[in-house]
This record gives sequence, C-alpha cells and structure tokens, in this order.
Amino acid sequence: MSKVIFSDARAWRYLMTAIGKIIEEGTLRFTSEGVTLRAMDPSHIIMVDLNMPKAVFEEYDVTKEEKVGINFNDFVKILRRATKNDKLGLELKEGKVAIIFLGASERTFVLPTLSVSEEKLPEPKIPFKASVRITSTTFRGMLKDIDPVAETIKLVCDEGALKVIGKGSRGEAEVVLTEESGALIDLSVEEKAEASYSIEYFKNIAPASQASDTVTIRFATNMPCRLDFELAGEGRLTFYIAPRVD
Repeated sequence: MSKVIFSDARAWRYLMTAIGKIIEEGTLRFTSEGVTLRAMDPSHIIMVDLNMPKAVFEEYDVTKEEKVGINFNDFVKILRRATKNDKLGLELKEGKVAIIFLGASERTFVLPTLSVSEEKLPEPKIPFKASVRITSTTFRGMLKDIDPVAETIKLVCDEGALKVIGKGSRGEAEVVLTEESGALIDLSVEEKAEASYSIEYFKNIAPASQASDTVTIRFATNMPCRLDFELAGEGRLTFYIAPRVD
C-alpha cells in the first residue's frame, strides 16, 4: 500500500478543480519520484501537465509505480469537504483510493479507481517569444475585468507591457500591465507577440491560481500559450492552450 500526505488539502482542491474543468477522467501516476498527470481535453485544444515531486509532500511512501484512474468530478466533490487547516492523505489500495482529511478530526472517503485509456503525449516544444510572470491575484483580476464583455482574450506583449484585451459581441475591454507600475514581476520579450484564445479556457483553469502565488504566461504570435502555476517544492501545474484563429 502506498501513502502520501500533503500539508494543504484545500490547495489540492483548487488544483483538481482546474484539472476537472478540462478532463472528466484521468490517471494520476504515482512513482518513487512524485505524482504526475498529462492529458488532453476531448477537443484537443488544451493540455494539462501536472508535476508534483515527492519534495512537495509532507510524507511520501511510494515504492512502486501505481496508476490511479480518477473521476475528477467525484474527487473534487470530496475535496470540497476540506477545511482551512486540514492536511490531505491519499492511500492507494487494490482498486481503491482512500482520501483522508487530517485536522481537528480524521475523515476518510473511499473512491474506486478507474481504468482510463491514456494517450502518450510528449511535452510540446514551442518557440515562445514572450514570457510574463504576474501574481495570482493579478491573473484573477485581469480575467474578472474583461469577463463581462469577452468571448476571446487577446494577449499582446511588447517591451515593458502586457496588454490583455477582451472582445465579444457585447463589447471590448483592455487591461494594461506594465513593469513601471509593478504589475509585472518578470517580463522577457524576444519580439512582439500577440495571440487570441477562448476566454473560457482561461476561466476554467483560474482556480489553480488559488494554490499558487504566481502565474507565468508564455506565448508567441498565433502560437499556443503556456501557463505555469508554481507550487512549493518545485511542483507545478501547467496548461497549454491552442490559439483561436478567426
């Protein structure tokens, strides 16, 4: 039996909520090195790549590789029962996974594991031309600002600034983040980059920002966008989103 303990159950809830917005079922792979998942949504527009090294966990006892097929909707329903100071324990048993909240009380839920077909997906090799690092609060704020009118989100990055433009049948909105204002933690631009994406995908993955202090956005003109949500202990949750071409 393998068992791991993560210090913040609610952080897992945010991560799994974002993943569950992209795929209904998936396989968490537990190895001696950590926990990983890589999967594509049914439309092949967005890919999720989770990498949680064992250093992320408070306790990590996995001696052999185990694949755990999960229905993320069911998983998230249970994770919503986590309270502020709960730790999360996962015990892998034959055909089952026990989800344990360790806090003022110990609460255990058991889900059956699923047999989920896996598609072998290599890590995308994309020649990004712009990279922007912002706080998670800024990320959520820019989405909320453009959401009332936006169907698409257009990113435009040039020297010193990132423009976030929302467009739709109801109108347009624009948010400008600059180095001078302090809204950008880091900015690297090889050449001007601009690309548009469906705002729904950005909104779907936004819950992951509540488990991360910062978000790094990488893109190039009319190329897929990569968003990295960094976790303690060198963990990360990454999404690749295909551009929207009118």
